[in-house]
Amino acid sequence: MGRTMRVLRTNKVLWCRIALVVGMALCATPLLNLGAEADGPALERPGFSVITRDGSGDVGQYTSIAIGADGLGLISYYDATNRDLKVAHCSNQMCTSATISSLDRTGDVGRYTSIALGSDDLGLMSYYDATKGDLKVAHCVDIACTSATLKTLDHSGNVGQYSSLTIGIDKLPLITYYDVTNGDLKIAHCTDVACEAATITVLTFLQAEENVGQYTSVTIAGGQGLISYYDATDHYLKSALCPDLPCTEPTLTTTPDKSGDVGQYSSVTIGMDSRPLISYYDATNGDLKVIHCEEVVCVSPTRTVLESEGNVGQYTSIVIGSDGLGLITYYDATNGDLKVAHCVDVTCISATLATPDSTGNVGPYTSVAVGTDGLPLISYSDVTNGDLKVAHCGDVGCTDATVTPLDGAAINVGASSSMVLGTDGKALISYYDATNGDLRVVHCADLACASATLTTVQSQDNVGQYSSVTIGSDGLPLISYYDATNGDLRVAHCTDVACTSAMAVTLDQADQVGQFTSITIGTDGRGLISYYDATNGDLKTAHCDDVICSSANITTLVSRGDVGQFTSIAVGTDGLALISYYDVTNEDLKVAHCVDVVCGSATESTLDSRGNVGRHSSVTIGSDGFALVSYYDATNGDLRVAHCADLPCRSANVSTLQSDDDVGRFTSITVGPDGRGLISYYDATNGDLRVAHCADVDCHSATHTAVQSQEDVGQFTTITIGTDGYGLISYYDATNGDLKVTHCSNSFCVPYSRR
Repeated sequence: MGRTMRVLRTNKVLWCRIALVVGMALCATPLLNLGAEADGPALERPGFSVITRDGSGDVGQYTSIAIGADGLGLISYYDATNRDLKVAHCSNQMCTSATISSLDRTGDVGRYTSIALGSDDLGLMSYYDATKGDLKVAHCVDIACTSATLKTLDHSGNVGQYSSLTIGIDKLPLITYYDVTNGDLKIAHCTDVACEAATITVLTFLQAEENVGQYTSVTIAGGQGLISYYDATDHYLKSALCPDLPCTEPTLTTTPDKSGDVGQYSSVTIGMDSRPLISYYDATNGDLKVIHCEEVVCVSPTRTVLESEGNVGQYTSIVIGSDGLGLITYYDATNGDLKVAHCVDVTCISATLATPDSTGNVGPYTSVAVGTDGLPLISYSDVTNGDLKVAHCGDVGCTDATVTPLDGAAINVGASSSMVLGTDGKALISYYDATNGDLRVVHCADLACASATLTTVQSQDNVGQYSSVTIGSDGLPLISYYDATNGDLRVAHCTDVACTSAMAVTLDQADQVGQFTSITIGTDGRGLISYYDATNGDLKTAHCDDVICSSANITTLVSRGDVGQFTSIAVGTDGLALISYYDVTNEDLKVAHCVDVVCGSATESTLDSRGNVGRHSSVTIGSDGFALVSYYDATNGDLRVAHCADLPCRSANVSTLQSDDDVGRFTSITVGPDGRGLISYYDATNGDLRVAHCADVDCHSATHTAVQSQEDVGQFTTITIGTDGYGLISYYDATNGDLKVTHCSNSFCVPYSRR
């Protein structure tokens, strides 16, 4: 899905809508005068903004990988869809899942990234700001790099492409990069670990050079900076040794290879023999080559062609493996493969070749590091799917590997999802990653959720369907969800407000249980979960024994017939839980009113039995203290709402809110700041996300708005009210397999006003 912008004038209102993916800044939407009636498509009118929080996009270019202080991979990369700098923090050594964060979203930023672990044990990245033509750095604020301090180091001309970053023996960062304006190789020696400022030097050489500095790579050799780079004038591979720590003096320059057009995509490291090892591309012959230097200044190099079959050797990255031998990742342009060359000795006179990934066109923008398990971890781009991928090698030579897409178009996420407002005033969304079978969360960075941190909470087995999230009495998120592998009900207690990590436990493992979960916090401060027992066709509840829900008391609440699908739970003004659910046997909408705080038993009532009704139910407590239940009428394809007549909801006034087309699936209901119900739902006929704003407290009628009508969107909706008083809706984009968020820009989420 690409980026689209429309600028429209509706009367005197200028509205700018941007459809975008994770991390892009949202353009401002003006507040509106609110009126009585609004209906019809609103995609091109004011009222809301649409953001893709996780899913499709072209990501994974310019990757760079390092191993963090926690022993886990940290990958910087470019999101080409949103033109953002992003980072992925691996959740485990194999990096089968990761927390995704957008670090810089201002302009077109994030190309030519290079990452290293600073002396403060935090990640530091250099990258190019294409909008301004500047060299920038991002210093992570934590180990997972959920956010970063940004700084522009050099803005003199068009500078910052081909950046490479390392840490010197003075514990300060050293960055090499290309000056496009002057055709120079430049270096920045940071004055502090966060690189708040730097000494900038245009490198001068013992011999005059013209257009130099592309494809730079820098490492530390004997305490001094050693740089490999490409001379675009002569088309040679060159190396430069800094005579001092900040590299402000003229460098000792050599030409290790000048046989044809050589030296692009160079990468340099220091071998176990303390001698430089440089991998690079021979553009004349389409070969992968390596140089082993006899001395640090590389006057007497040994040149070796490691692979010459086809067009190979672009995007090289070199590291010394745990066996003390060089390992080179590179791109096979002929076959579109990610390849690895494992040197047979320290001089790399030959190598064993392997292909870790050959599915589609994969392998550009490779970067390799050695994990704490002693095995290589490779980040790279999947061009076919527009994904960031990672390969965890099974051995030191990477003859086999586990391949995981971390971010991009191949990831199908967002069905289902649940959203709550955290104690920090920011929305938190739990959702299912169908591609990897993971439970994931999005923690919004702002009220509109225009940027967010993505975290994989649970990745073992196939978990995360039917998730429901609430905020516990300790102020931390509590998530109930279904473990499809084992057929269990599980819960995850987050360790912080952003849920960057969580403790997961199994609450019920008797038969096939845990689908259609819904969670709330009771008046005793403990979690209370309603869910479906598929084996017995029962409605069950789990009352947590403590705040973190390390265990729970399980109750079979209703067992007559096949009952308990599409549950939704809320705590009434009487302090007791009320659960709406679907009776499959009788095709009715029912409610269960708990008799005590732990919901050890309940009073059952049938609210609607006219046709096949009650699927996709959602319950909230209205401003009059009585429950409001939104649900789907499958017989007529209608959206309905039931307004309870008393606290236990022994009866209710039922209204059909929308009967045009097939509407009303995947409902979610909340109460707006005006005290009226606000319902998000799916229009199956048109594939639209719609919102109904109740006309009164009883919700006898409502104003309907099509919030998004491009493609097939609006399944698995959940709605809440933000601290700004406006609706925030998460939902699933079935066309692109995305989790999306819509932020209403007025109280009713309507596109215009009339008085």
